[in-house]
Amino acid sequence: MANSKGAETNDVFQELDVDRLEVNVIESLCFSCGKNGTTRLLLTRIPYYKELVISSFDCPHCNYKNNQLDPAIEIKPQGVRMSLNIENKEDLDRYVITTDYTSIQVLDLDFEIPPMSQRSQVTTVEGILTKTVANLSEQKKVIDLTHPEIASKMEVVINGLIGIKNLTKPIPMMVFEDATGNIFVSNPVAPQADPRMKTEMFTRDSAQDEMIGLSAEQDTTNEQSIIKPLGTFNDSSVNNMNDEIVQFSDPCPNCQSICETNMKVTDIPYFKQVVIMATTCEECGYRTNEVKPGGGVEKQGLQITVKVSAPEDLNRDILKSETCCLRIPQLDFEAGALSLSGRFTTIEGLITSLYEQLKDTATAFYSGDSQSGGVLAKTEIFLEKLNNIKTCKMPVDIILIDPAGNSYVQSLTPPDLDPKLTIMRFDRTDEQNEELGLNDMKVDGYEKNV
Repeated sequence: MANSKGAETNDVFQELDVDRLEVNVIESLCFSCGKNGTTRLLLTRIPYYKELVISSFDCPHCNYKNNQLDPAIEIKPQGVRMSLNIENKEDLDRYVITTDYTSIQVLDLDFEIPPMSQRSQVTTVEGILTKTVANLSEQKKVIDLTHPEIASKMEVVINGLIGIKNLTKPIPMMVFEDATGNIFVSNPVAPQADPRMKTEMFTRDSAQDEMIGLSAEQDTTNEQSIIKPLGTFNDSSVNNMNDEIVQFSDPCPNCQSICETNMKVTDIPYFKQVVIMATTCEECGYRTNEVKPGGGVEKQGLQITVKVSAPEDLNRDILKSETCCLRIPQLDFEAGALSLSGRFTTIEGLITSLYEQLKDTATAFYSGDSQSGGVLAKTEIFLEKLNNIKTCKMPVDIILIDPAGNSYVQSLTPPDLDPKLTIMRFDRTDEQNEELGLNDMKVDGYEKNV
């Protein structure tokens, strides 16, 4: 199962294709009877969710069985909260991928499944409700005689969950929250914006950092890191970095082997400095490319609208930060800040990335599912429209909305106004400040509390 150094990336994590997936079979110890059983291990990659390790253990001696799913992915900079209004059977059939750190709340019932109380799983909304009702019913049998008042409250919750499952309750809301930022809930009307689900990012508190294994304080004596944090560079340091690519070693987020990260500070004309970072692990094949603005959060948010109708528009440079939403009004499409991540590319490159992600997601989650034929058909039509944009057969507006103000689209007529480019600044809402972690940030008089 081990991957030799320099092996191809796809040898480790395979694409989710049932016709080509290979399962590793390993003889391993049974924790129930102490004899040897069999573990089947599958390493696969799911679009929008990256890599997963799926394992199944079976002991022929005591018949003990165990199945689990573990995300083999990095912890995101922020947690994710998804609020879903359940209106019809389509919502109950949504695919859900959770991690060990996912909490699930039903606000109308004041009920919560806390993090660390269940293993990672691939299921549906209905599957979660069914499993929860079964577990609560078993627990209720145990405490029915000893604690009747608690059992009575559990009965209310059980009946409420059954009502949600049977669609007899008036539009209940389920909230899925994950401190690692790696939860997934499918969108049945993809690629259009989800009308019944709201997705937002949040800044983890110290307790959540500790829960997922992040140290509260960074180790400043780590010998693997050979450069200083960006905030400590002086002007001469940055000037030197503009002339060269800086390379440093750090543990791989996937396999923890030491791998190389290349970093380059570059100036975007008429915008600001950005930091481009690329990491490649030769041990497990993990790769990532990130673009970070070098100037922090701007005083105001930014909305950029560019009219795309000619080849020169497709060749415009574009910086989409990791806090930026993407809208295409002519397609009734919106991609949140979590989609496509931060990247510096061209408009054509951005549309190509969007095309590939939507195509991969449709193939992974909806192919072979008769109930999802409508989603596949809509996706095919949408992908054809994206191709029409790339060939200039369909003029559209590309709108970037970035509360942090760190996104950019190249002007073709600098320093004069570009007739196809509109830039507007706006004041952030309290909710946007909260998502950026600004509400709890003290910038005046902080030294008095030291």
